[in-house]
This record gives sequence, C-alpha cells and structure tokens, in this order.
Amino acid sequence: MKAVFLGLLLAISSLAASAHEMRPSIASLSVDSQGVLKLELVTNMEAWLAGIEPSLPDTDDSPNSSIYDGFRSLDATALESVLQDREPDIVRLVKVVAGVAPVKMTLSSVRVLPVDDSELPRDTELTFLGGLPSGAESIVYRVDDTIPNTAVRLFLEKSEPRVQFVKTGRESDELSLDQAVERSVSAIALDYIELGFIHIIPRGLDHILFIIGLSLISRRLLDLVIQVTAFTVAHSVTLALGLYGVLEFPPSIVEPLIAASIVYVAVENIWHNKVNRSRAVLVFAFGLLHGMGFAGVLADLGLPERDFVVGLLSFNAGVELGQLTVILVAYISVGVWVLRYPWYQSRVAVPVSLLIGVVGCYWFIERVTG
Repeated sequence: MKAVFLGLLLAISSLAASAHEMRPSIASLSVDSQGVLKLELVTNMEAWLAGIEPSLPDTDDSPNSSIYDGFRSLDATALESVLQDREPDIVRLVKVVAGVAPVKMTLSSVRVLPVDDSELPRDTELTFLGGLPSGAESIVYRVDDTIPNTAVRLFLEKSEPRVQFVKTGRESDELSLDQAVERSVSAIALDYIELGFIHIIPRGLDHILFIIGLSLISRRLLDLVIQVTAFTVAHSVTLALGLYGVLEFPPSIVEPLIAASIVYVAVENIWHNKVNRSRAVLVFAFGLLHGMGFAGVLADLGLPERDFVVGLLSFNAGVELGQLTVILVAYISVGVWVLRYPWYQSRVAVPVSLLIGVVGCYWFIERVTG
C-alpha cells in the first residue's frame, strides 16, 4: 500500500513543473511563383540552445534545465542576438530535399514571439529562404534530431494547406507541389488522431490530473462512463465552436479556470465518497473549459479547409483515446488492486485528491500571477 501511494505521490508531484512544458514545433512551407521556398519554423529555441532533449515532456527533466532558465531570462532582443550569432548552426537544422537534391536554405530573419508570462515557454519564429530546382515536383522536410515533434504545413497558392505531423529525427511524406494532388483522408485522419493523443499523453498534464480526479471516487463503471461522456460532449462542443471562431477566450482566462476545475474535483473527492447527481453537470461545465484549451492548440497547428471536419473529429478521437488510456492505466496500476477495500477512500482517494488539489492550486496561482 505504501509503495502504491509513494508512486502516486512522485507521479503527481512531478506534474507541477508544467510551466516548462516542451511543445510541438510548427514548420510552415510555401512556394512563390518564382520557385522560392519559404520556411517559417516556430519552435522553442531556448531549449535548443540549452541542449534539452526534445523527447522530454518538460525542460525541468533535463540536467541542462538551469541553462535553459538562463536563456529564458533574456529579453527578446538579447535572445535574438544570441541566435543570430549561431546562424551557421541554425541553418543546419533545416533539411529540405526536392527530388534527390538538397535545397540550400539561408536564414532570413529571427523573431522571438512575445508571451504574457515569463514562466511559460517562449517560441521563436525562424524564417528561411531557398531556391527550388527547376521542375521540382515535390519536397521532403526532415525534422532535426534536436527539434521537437513538428506539425509540417505546406501552403500553395491555389489549394488548401496540407498538414503532416512529423516526429523528431523523421522525414515527412513527399509533399507534392502539384496543386491538384491532395493527401488521402485516411492519412489526414491518422495525423490528427496522433496529434490529439499526444496532446493528452504526455503533453496534457492538467487534463491528465482532471481525468484521474474524476476516476478516484467513481467506483461504479456507470458513474465513470457518465462523467467521461459529459466531459467528452462538452469539450467537443467548445472545441468546434472555438475553431469556427464562434467562441474566443484568451488563454489568460481559460488556463487558470482549467486549473480551478482540477482543484474543485479534488475538493469534492475529499468531501464525498461517491458520485452525486450534480457531478455530471459540473463535469460538463468543466469540459467546456477544457475544450477551449484544446481549440487553442489545434488553432495553432491548423486544420485543412477541405477536410476540416475529418481533422477536427480525428483530433477529438485522439484526445478520447488519450483520456481512455489514462483511465485504463490508473485502473490497472491502482484501482484493480485497492478499489474494493473499505479503506480505499481514506487511504487512497483522499490523499491522492489532496495531492491533485495542491498541484491544481499551484497551477492556478502561477497562471493568475504570471
């Protein structure tokens, strides 16, 4: 029992470090009428400068975290100067091939993107230019080993953007420069399912805690199904409305409220040993909040106009798979062993809820004061 509790303590306490979360990068490619290839890479360059392993979910997990914090403390002008001094190394990050010929890219500009909170990750937009060989029919983009997983987007003048999700150290599929060639629906669906799943595991630490909180006092499968269904329906609604521009709330409002929802669920778990009737209504309300958070992420990555619904539904499916995985892992690792015992509430549900509540409070204060 002590081993189970200690494991939960270590796992949950480690989630509080999400202020240094490693997020996916975005690479936007476009070709003008003169055959000039433009690449805009948006990524966390402080992490790159510090030598942070891109597979880590959080910079605090790296032995180089103090170096990262040093770069993070620089203002935008100072950081841009540091990056411009590393121009030769930065150019080597970009690998584009047209047919069998590498495209020589040059660094055109460096712009550190503003953030409201100095404790949150900060992205830099790097713009590169290169000339495509005459008659080039397709290009392949390779994500460098030092850059996080990347959403690669190709913009052509007479067709909608094409989006692929490419893992660190991997190459994209061939990106056809033919306006008439489109990616298959199944390929698009798989990309967005993966994006949705990764947004929960391992990136969605606050969503993971919320789901664990829901499951702690749900001793009956029906109770858990009702709550998860309410949460799913709610965040699906606000995710869609947010992407269509019907609902727009700034992250400075949404993110603290998501943290507050975690605290509320934790407190309710402490005071109640079973699910009451109002719980599903509250979970639905909190699901609306979490959906706004999902919408912000998906809006940054982009959706194909022609297959907007496919991308949206697939991303949502990936989110659901991530949530179900969290529930399944929690049940197999803890619930199946201790859920049936009379001391479960006092020795497991309450202590774990306290930990979840503390982390939620930390996030709330951090997001409000930051």
